[in-house]
Amino acid sequence: MGRIRQLGRTILSFLPEIGLVAQPSAHRPAGISAMMTVKNEEDWIEKSVASIADSVDQIVVVDNGSEDGTYRILSDLEKQLGGKLRLFSYPKEDFCAAVNFTLSNTSYRWILRWHGDFVARTTGDLAVSILLRRALLLDARRYFCIWTGPISLDGDLFHQYPQPGVELEPFLFVYSPSIHYSQIGRFEVLQVPWYYKRLEWRELYFFHMRSVKPARRMLYRFFWTEWMALPEKSRFPTLDSYVRHRITEVYGTTDLTEALRRHLRDAASKLVPYDRDRFGDYPKIIEDEVRNPKYQLIYKSGGVVSRNDVEALTGSADS
Repeated sequence: MGRIRQLGRTILSFLPEIGLVAQPSAHRPAGISAMMTVKNEEDWIEKSVASIADSVDQIVVVDNGSEDGTYRILSDLEKQLGGKLRLFSYPKEDFCAAVNFTLSNTSYRWILRWHGDFVARTTGDLAVSILLRRALLLDARRYFCIWTGPISLDGDLFHQYPQPGVELEPFLFVYSPSIHYSQIGRFEVLQVPWYYKRLEWRELYFFHMRSVKPARRMLYRFFWTEWMALPEKSRFPTLDSYVRHRITEVYGTTDLTEALRRHLRDAASKLVPYDRDRFGDYPKIIEDEVRNPKYQLIYKSGGVVSRNDVEALTGSADS
């Protein structure tokens, strides 16, 4: 962010203190609401929720049309958490609208934007509780938007794309009635007034299981942002219709299983082993998954050729 813009935001962030903008306490009570807009995250949703449940006051989850076991898992969690988790359904394939719907159902002053494939550290100096306490210690009279980011894992729990730095996004912010998400190109983008002070916290409090999930989910996620960015969707009204069109262009096949395999090979060719020396231990909450991984990349002649779940569909890593 440019220095002049940053300076301007810093100066304007004091407007609530001098009474020119209503202070955050005028809108909501103190506390933290986690907001989650999810779809087809059955592999990680339970651990994702559990990793933050003790550190926030409320978890608002909107299921955006899951076709796997995500909604059932969330329904069970809603009962277990005794009112802390509120579950909604928003089946329309408009993710940005679903995110705004999620935001509108939160209740507390601080908002933690949390994805269904995020898993937080719950112990040690980088526990998510420490991140949230840091936020609560900031000046309660001002508005803050904290940019932070995860350690991302891809392919399986033991690989990642090279990560030269933390990919920062506005995952933690103070609520005001003016904030909302807008679809800008491929992504939904948080829009905040100029009187928000931007902070960048680069400590690594959580993991993103970005493509540690079913191969079909990986493939559809790869084309999802393209589909979201289409200015007009009459030709491809659903993501599925767009994916089946694009695999013929990108992978030269109409066979979805073959496209899964080719996509995985392409993606895996760029992966490197997880750098434990740099990023530290995995979250304690996923120790069982690390010991008994559901997904494992398959190597042959020094390179990744497939993954165990894809081979269960295709039958061989040699073709």
